[in-house]
Amino acid sequence: MTTKKNKADITHECIEGGYTGKRLVIDLTNGDIYSENISEDFARKFIGGKGFVAKTLWDELDKDTDPLSKDNALVFAPGPMTGIAPASGRMTIGARFPLTKTHGHSNVGGEFGTELKQAGYDLMIIKGKSEKPVYIQIEDEEIKLKDADFLWNFDTHETIEGVRNDFDEDAQIACIGPSGENLVYLAGICINPDRYAALGGLGAVMGSKNLKAIAVKGSKGIPIANKDKWSEYYQNILEIYEGDSTTEIGREIGSNFLTEHHNEKNALTVKNLQYGSTNVEDVNGEALRDEYVVRNRSGCSLCPISCQRRSEIDEGDYKGTNNNGPEYTSVSSLGWRVGIFSLDNIIYNSEICDKLGLDTENTPSVISFVMELYQRGIVSSEDLDGLKPYWGNEKAVTQLLKKIAFREGIGDVLADGILGAVEHFGPDSEYYAMHIKGNDIPPNEPRAGHTYNMRYAVASRGADHLQASGVSRSSGEFKGDIDDLPPEESMKWFKDLEEAVMVVNLLNVCNWAYSAYSSTFEILEEKKKNLLGILNASTDWEMSMEELTEAAKRTILLERSINARFGFRREDDYFPDRILEEACPSELHNGKTTDPIEDFDQRLDWYYKHTGIDVETGLPLVEELEKLDLPEVANVMNRLNGDD
Repeated sequence: MTTKKNKADITHECIEGGYTGKRLVIDLTNGDIYSENISEDFARKFIGGKGFVAKTLWDELDKDTDPLSKDNALVFAPGPMTGIAPASGRMTIGARFPLTKTHGHSNVGGEFGTELKQAGYDLMIIKGKSEKPVYIQIEDEEIKLKDADFLWNFDTHETIEGVRNDFDEDAQIACIGPSGENLVYLAGICINPDRYAALGGLGAVMGSKNLKAIAVKGSKGIPIANKDKWSEYYQNILEIYEGDSTTEIGREIGSNFLTEHHNEKNALTVKNLQYGSTNVEDVNGEALRDEYVVRNRSGCSLCPISCQRRSEIDEGDYKGTNNNGPEYTSVSSLGWRVGIFSLDNIIYNSEICDKLGLDTENTPSVISFVMELYQRGIVSSEDLDGLKPYWGNEKAVTQLLKKIAFREGIGDVLADGILGAVEHFGPDSEYYAMHIKGNDIPPNEPRAGHTYNMRYAVASRGADHLQASGVSRSSGEFKGDIDDLPPEESMKWFKDLEEAVMVVNLLNVCNWAYSAYSSTFEILEEKKKNLLGILNASTDWEMSMEELTEAAKRTILLERSINARFGFRREDDYFPDRILEEACPSELHNGKTTDPIEDFDQRLDWYYKHTGIDVETGLPLVEELEKLDLPEVANVMNRLNGDD
């Protein structure tokens, strides 16, 4: 089935390069498919990635949009740097999250975003719901809705193989597994099959539309306005990476170098955040590399770091398991968070999640919640289909993962995430639910960084370790502790860091490469300067870093405004009581603890003041939105302030 029509351009302005200048709209309800021009004004204002997603969701959704209804929009947005800068194989996928009911976005690597741009599209919006399972074929201007009955019930690996056999073996694929088909709130969208847009239940959004997969093949290339200048800045960035010590960490160990780093800081999330450090002698980056990795050094599009690796188990109960990574968040969540210290089992369970389409962070996190309830006698084996989920019970974790993916028995409860589990198990369970806005706290214990980990509290999608990340503390740049600064100063530092990371996510280059793991501030500034050079060379703009930062501020407040329209307020920006009231001990029994975040309210006040948010309500200030040229958003916030 092919449906295409022309539609009036948004504007007749042209973009010289960096962008393709088009957005693709697909309505699965009626098969309507068309493209529209993207204006230069729109591009300069929202840049790409998270900016394009936020503006699209603001326009497409209203306060009552059900995440699993045909009215939810599924948005795919590369950025102006996707496919033309070093480490630029990134794309943002957004929708209203089923898991949290918040504004939702997930950043994913691989080649799909680059291929979508090469097919001619900076933005893809999928609306409505098909009557029967379909998958989308995109080959430049030729777009088809294809029958997907033959793919239904396939795991992600089988789906990718099936689509490529049906379409093109070189196509880039985004798809869901059984968990997405079963509308599990913990389901992600799989990319090719090594990457995941994981958090929030985006796979369930795709499943709710009867959309099994999207396949894209592009032949247009990506236009560049000034190739000589572009090449100069590109080479400068490559030279910076070769001289940066953190590049070698990425190549040799990958993200799992964080295991021992976080363990030393008492920043692991051990046994549902009961402890901050433990014995990781057998579960760390070096052990994974030396005993399991069969292919070191691969990565996303144009990546000079190549932090991705592939692991295999060649003996024992899990012999034959072959898994991408697993990355630090997967090792942490499937490891010490559930009391497991066997890399064999962690790799095996990671592969189960990948094939079934489950998020390897939120899924084991809700299992760890159940394990603590079992530890404390709040639930029994009879409540859990006869399972005995004591800490470290590998078989119980594996069984629960499968039950969740197919909504079987107790898995049907856990498939709705932490909020659904709390509702089911009752008020006695709530204290042990380690989440913000329904999103489980990620693998960096909040009490180990009172300023830095404010990112969990204020992030639009709930607890989010990618809301802010900065120069590695191991670089020696931090001579003291940022937490020792007065809240006014420390939260100004945090706000600047949040805006810098948002710039990276608007351009859609790698957070690791451009913010999270630079060894010095000087190197970080050089990366930013040359990245801005690539943007201006490719587009023929003269954009300043101040303009980019303003776009970042605009997106931060736009995301918060979307949540405000959904009903979220200041009280939703809080940590669980355990984080605010209890010190975090080490399981190593060496007496080390980290303090609770007792000055949280002061920190939140100063974040709001620095960012342009009302301290009482948590709503963006109308005058700040007007200053950022968001008048329609300001009007809505003005009405919400009146209602309060």
